[in-house]
Amino acid sequence: MENNLDVMSWIGKSKEKDDYISDFPVKAMASVFNYNEKKIKIIPSGWHWLYFLNLPLQENLGSDGHEKRTGFMPPIRLPIRMYAGGEIFFHKPLIIGQKLIKKSSIISIDNKTGATGNLTFLKINHKILNEKEILINEYQNLVYREDKKTQKKKKIIGLKAPDKFDYEKKWNTSSEMLFRYSALTHNTHKIHYDYPYATETEGYPNIVVHGPLMATFLLDLIDNILRDNGKKLIKFTFRLKSPVFVGGTISAQAVHTSKGLDLWIKDQNGYQSLTALAEISH
Repeated sequence: MENNLDVMSWIGKSKEKDDYISDFPVKAMASVFNYNEKKIKIIPSGWHWLYFLNLPLQENLGSDGHEKRTGFMPPIRLPIRMYAGGEIFFHKPLIIGQKLIKKSSIISIDNKTGATGNLTFLKINHKILNEKEILINEYQNLVYREDKKTQKKKKIIGLKAPDKFDYEKKWNTSSEMLFRYSALTHNTHKIHYDYPYATETEGYPNIVVHGPLMATFLLDLIDNILRDNGKKLIKFTFRLKSPVFVGGTISAQAVHTSKGLDLWIKDQNGYQSLTALAEISH
């Protein structure tokens, strides 16, 4: 395990980045989602991930495609990094033409031992704000694990997605879609486009659909549900339970709850992958 004192000293570390909310990322994302809308003024839920991009120098990329763990990111030595989920509070919408600031800070670093070996959980807070107020407050959860050669093998038993749902939207995933989303978010993690790396190094059967992209599928479903009823999304909590691999049709599904919506992604084999809860204004 890494030197805990060195890694733990990253807790509280922060950074700031400003960005102009231009219309190009929205137009590009709309084409990925097969939307013909040309005049989107308010950024759809989840599309804030198209802004405030991390742009490391090419020479600073690691073997997995991520930026080497220097500077803001703690030097966690476990080699495999995965997006585990998060929690997003939507206070005010992002609007085309705004110049905003994103403040990020390391909240916690926890070392644990799981069924597959050593794990490290990293929690990061991202606030997007203008000069007066916070517009979006997000908590991002990452998990680091051992590589394919050293981790213990674990038999994964998938959980079938529920048969009943109130809303559904289907998505056809493809390598082209993953490439475009990677490009729009400047995500260089090789599991999303490098088949030999994804299968041989990280042990997956195919390239992996981005966790934030699947979360955006669910957020898109929420936006469609709320579009005409005057209600607003307040809070979105999501967790990646199992990876989804490229190819075939996956479904964003939802049912009503007392506070809003219970949502999930159903993969090509009918298993429940990313799950989420949405709190809706009344």
